[in-house]
Amino acid sequence: MVNVQHYLGVDVGASFIRIGVIDEGGRVIEKIKVPMPPEGDEDTVANIIIKGAKEDLAKYLPSISAVGIGSIGPLDLRTGNVIIAPNLRWRVKRFRLYAPLRTGLKLPIIIGNDAMASVWGEYLFGQGVGKNNVVYITLSTGIGMGVIVDGHLLVGKDGNAHEMGHAVVDIESDLQCGCGGYGHLEAIAGGGNIPRSARWYLEKRYRGQMSEVALMVKEGRATTPDIFNGYRKGDSFAVEFIDYVLKAIAAGVANVINAYDPEIVILGGSVFLNNSDIIMDGLNKYIKRYVVNRMPEITGTRFGDDIGIIGAAALAIRVPDSLKPFIESQEREMAASKG
Repeated sequence: MVNVQHYLGVDVGASFIRIGVIDEGGRVIEKIKVPMPPEGDEDTVANIIIKGAKEDLAKYLPSISAVGIGSIGPLDLRTGNVIIAPNLRWRVKRFRLYAPLRTGLKLPIIIGNDAMASVWGEYLFGQGVGKNNVVYITLSTGIGMGVIVDGHLLVGKDGNAHEMGHAVVDIESDLQCGCGGYGHLEAIAGGGNIPRSARWYLEKRYRGQMSEVALMVKEGRATTPDIFNGYRKGDSFAVEFIDYVLKAIAAGVANVINAYDPEIVILGGSVFLNNSDIIMDGLNKYIKRYVVNRMPEITGTRFGDDIGIIGAAALAIRVPDSLKPFIESQEREMAASKG
């Protein structure tokens, strides 16, 4: 076992923390999934990861070469911390990653945004192999994006060159996003926000008859799956509202295509994976009205829920050049904090 090289891939989401043992070819050897607790402090997430690695996956630790983290954000990659996570239910929505993990696991730690990690995983092992211009978009509790242009992973000054969820897709919307902005794609179509978005749409824009799903939304009983299932059954409110959501998603994806001119756009995340037929139909119906560039291939990830841990591990398997300066900065910050 010790002679075999493995990597830990950690996908830190608003709802779950997933930890996987990944081999050099991007294959998942073993994985665990831990619910994000309803409340926590700045080291709660790091402690969950350390516990999972040292207890649940302990037999692999001697063979682990490095740990890749794909996390919700926005991030401050200079320190290796999450500065605010709008979809986290905690009262204080920030937490530390680099220093406690580096100290607790005593392994190299490479951190990126979750969708940034996923696009790197697709680039090395998935639908992006052999392509130099790749976009990955996660439609999950929140909405995020990772972008590779000319073989270069985009990172940005703080590690947030991919906050696709906060693209404005409805300038007349007064629905407030968790980040405080208005008209954002994530506020409209993020899985954690769809019930609230539906209630806003019911109160502000819907003029049809009160349907079964509309009543559930009005009474606060509707979940995201309820609304999509209503769409499938032809519920009048669900059909109109999900059509609005699909237009918002199409506009968001079109913005990315117009900005980055990718060869392929890969979709993932729980909302997409559970409703890929509806979302792909919506993109096929609406996206061409918004796109100016030549259309790329648009497809779903082949890795399902595992893309998060595979992508996170990919950051450690082959560290992107654009992340290396941040790792050096994180080391300096940690040393300075110890005095």
